[in-house]
Amino acid sequence: MKTPFVVLALAAALGTAATCSAASVPTLAPDALRAGQRALVRTVFVGDSIETFEAEIVGVVPGGGAEGDLILARATTPRVEHVGVAQGMSGSPVFVDGRLIGALSSGWSFTKDAIFGITPIAEMLRVLDLPETPRVDGAAGPTGVDPLPAGSPRYRGLSWTDAPGPEALPTPAAVRPAHALPLPLAAGGLQPALLPAAEALFAPMGLQVTPGGRARRAPASRPVPAPRLEPGAAVAVDVLRGDVNLAAIGTVTYVDGDRVLIFGHPFFQSGEVRLPLSTAHITTILPSLSTSFKIGVPGTPIGTVTQDRRAAVAGRLGAVPSLLPFGITVRRSGEPPQRFRFEAVEDRSLLPQLVSTAAVNSLLESGGAGAQQTVRWSLRAHRGGEVLTVGDVAAGESPLNDLLGAFVSPLRFLYGNPFERFHLDSLSLDIAIVTGREQSTLRSASLARPSVRPGGTVRVQCDIEPWRGPRETRTIDLRVPEELGEGRYVLWLGGGSEADRITASRLPGRFRPVSVRDAWHRLGTLRSSDALYSLLWSRAPEVTSDGLDYPELPNSAFALMSPPQLAGTAVQRGRWALIDERRLPVDGVLRGELLLEIHVDPEAP
Repeated sequence: MKTPFVVLALAAALGTAATCSAASVPTLAPDALRAGQRALVRTVFVGDSIETFEAEIVGVVPGGGAEGDLILARATTPRVEHVGVAQGMSGSPVFVDGRLIGALSSGWSFTKDAIFGITPIAEMLRVLDLPETPRVDGAAGPTGVDPLPAGSPRYRGLSWTDAPGPEALPTPAAVRPAHALPLPLAAGGLQPALLPAAEALFAPMGLQVTPGGRARRAPASRPVPAPRLEPGAAVAVDVLRGDVNLAAIGTVTYVDGDRVLIFGHPFFQSGEVRLPLSTAHITTILPSLSTSFKIGVPGTPIGTVTQDRRAAVAGRLGAVPSLLPFGITVRRSGEPPQRFRFEAVEDRSLLPQLVSTAAVNSLLESGGAGAQQTVRWSLRAHRGGEVLTVGDVAAGESPLNDLLGAFVSPLRFLYGNPFERFHLDSLSLDIAIVTGREQSTLRSASLARPSVRPGGTVRVQCDIEPWRGPRETRTIDLRVPEELGEGRYVLWLGGGSEADRITASRLPGRFRPVSVRDAWHRLGTLRSSDALYSLLWSRAPEVTSDGLDYPELPNSAFALMSPPQLAGTAVQRGRWALIDERRLPVDGVLRGELLLEIHVDPEAP
């Protein structure tokens, strides 16, 4: 009497898990498969127990070196025929005649049959053998080539190049096969009101936001067994931990000693990485007419994801990489401050989204931000003993939206630099919310005298109109240098963001950093929106060379320092000189700008 297929396949699969040795795991190549063969798939439906379901080989779709072969199979177990192939099954090992053929990795929405794709195991094993580059900075995230996407990131006029680009980079889509199953992104501690925004934010990355939670901690008196992974077990890749947990849920395909393969398709296809690997607990599979998905919770940190490639994600059990710690403090008038703590992977594209999500969630947890409120923020970044502080104020109909774009953009700008892989030691964000719309508009301005002597003082009277309040007149005094020659000069008046914009257009070199250190310094010099700025301009050449500014150059020096054979961002030329600048603080955000003309005359009274 022949032993039933299920028993043989199950015995082979369990033997694979027990020995965890490459030599003891027989495999089967795609060209040895034929339609109609029975297959066995190992995965977790509920809890931590690995179960199996049966399938039938449909055929093999041959591919080239770029996309690889794709094995097609049809689930025949009634349970899977009902729920369909679920997100979170990515990586589930598939066996034929007791031999491993690959990992469940693909699926399609609205199919009548539970058809799924399988990544061949030979392609996945090649990922396991890729060399690992030793890390010295301890950061989690991509370690290999991380090129700039199309469109250089910009912030408040700062740009790495002169090429046109967006002020803030859009979220790039993950480089994933079109048929790859999305990964459930288990979200624990996320406010329900934020779920739609989070879904829109992470969907282009191939992540489906699902309800999550936090792993339950066992009582101290109860011994906790050492976690272990085996083929078919649920696994999680953590991207955010703390008061909000975000972790991608999948399945283990293969274990060889301390080396593991998961997913059967890429996470982001970032190449060599360092990401936290954890166990996972599956609450249930939620059936859907579109695509079903697992609802799970990340568990115990167990190792490090080291490779993120087309055919698989590989990792190593043992040490867990450190994440970027950051804290968010929300302050409201008359209330004690609320503090939130997080850790995030330091990925160039993902980190700004994670900080943004954590900030919005912290604001919602503390009571939200209404239309008629004013929000002041301060972002402090720590790097190698140096501290960068960037801050501003937002008010209006949607201060929360203005706030998010404001503090996320500096991070995008720094991490999108073309010079080096950027790494921070820590971040902190302080948000203060007051009731009322503290916003003003510059309505008019006039000179006390139209002419002034060199070395004299220019007095400007400015009419400022607060939101729903009476106009008030403020006075600014500017000093005219003794050496300023006779002539007419331009006096510009306006708010901080407008002042940065006009300075960037007239002195572009000051807004084109030539290194990360240069950008770090220039970010700290940007103007805030809660002040009225007066800028006195004259036409005179300026050169910015290797990050140093040389204003008001004589023509001979200008030609020497800015020869025509030098081009690019190393040397930037300007045709204006900023003679004097004054800052007058105001309550809240100031908008509007005006131009006045000043006549410098040695004979002026």
